[in-house]
Amino acid sequence: MKLNIPTIFKGIDTRKAYEKALKEKEPAPSTLEKKAKTASPIIPLSDDLSFVTDINLYKEFVEYVDSAFSSHKNVLSDKLKFENGVMKGSNTYIATAFDEFLRISDSKYRLATPLDLESDLNFTKDTYNDSGLALRSLIGDNKEQAQYIFNQLKQRGIKESAFPIWLNLRGLRLDKNLNFNLTDESFFEKAECLNWASGTKFSKINDFGLPKEKDENSSRQIWTSNDALSRAYLSGGSVLSSDDSVLALSDDFGRVVFAKLRSS
Repeated sequence: MKLNIPTIFKGIDTRKAYEKALKEKEPAPSTLEKKAKTASPIIPLSDDLSFVTDINLYKEFVEYVDSAFSSHKNVLSDKLKFENGVMKGSNTYIATAFDEFLRISDSKYRLATPLDLESDLNFTKDTYNDSGLALRSLIGDNKEQAQYIFNQLKQRGIKESAFPIWLNLRGLRLDKNLNFNLTDESFFEKAECLNWASGTKFSKINDFGLPKEKDENSSRQIWTSNDALSRAYLSGGSVLSSDDSVLALSDDFGRVVFAKLRSS
C-alpha cells in the first residue's frame, strides 16, 4: 500500500524537529489518570492495517532514526532491511520510533494497537508485531526501565497496586537514551492477564484488545513472565507474547504494522 505521507527530510533538520517534539507540553496528570481508568478504547478501531511496503517510506524512516538516535543504530536501523517488497524487522524500540516518525510527519497513520491487530489476524499471520509493554513489578529484568516508567505513572496517581499494567507503544516517545516517555497520546491499563500462568488459553478480548477471560477450549494462548518489564507482541496471528525481556531483539519475521485512524 502506497501512502501519502509527507517527506519530512527534504529541507528539514530532523534533529531539530525531534528535539522540538520532545519539548512539547505534557497534559495535566488528571488527564492521563482518567485515560488510564477508562475501559473503552481511546483511539477508534482501524480496519486499515499496513506493513511498510514503500521503499521510500522505509528509507525515510531509517534516515529519521539514524538522525534522532545516532548512538543506537545497533538496536534500530541495523535491525531493519527492505526485502521482497516489505520492511523486515521489529522490536520495542523500532515500533515506538516508527509511531513517533508518523506523528512528526503529521500523518493520519499511527502504530497499530492490540485492538487494531485483533481486527484482522489473517493480515499478520506468520509474522510478529510489537504493540506494547508489560509492566509487572520493579524487581527483575529491565527493572531500571520499569522504574523510569513507573516514576511517570506515579505523577499521574498510579500506584504499584495497579500492577500489572499494559502500555501501548502507540503514543510513547523515546528520548535520546531510549527511555520510554509518556505523552498525552499514551494509553495504559491494568491488565490481569499479564499475570496469568504462561500458556493460559483465551478466546475473548476486552475493549483494549487484551485477553478478557480464560478459555481452556481455545487454541489461543498468552505467554507471560516475572520480568519487571517485558515487550509484548502478537505472534503468528493468535499468540500474545509478553514474556520477552530482550526489548531490542529483532528478526526477519518482525513487521511494523500501522493503522489508518478513523475519525469516529
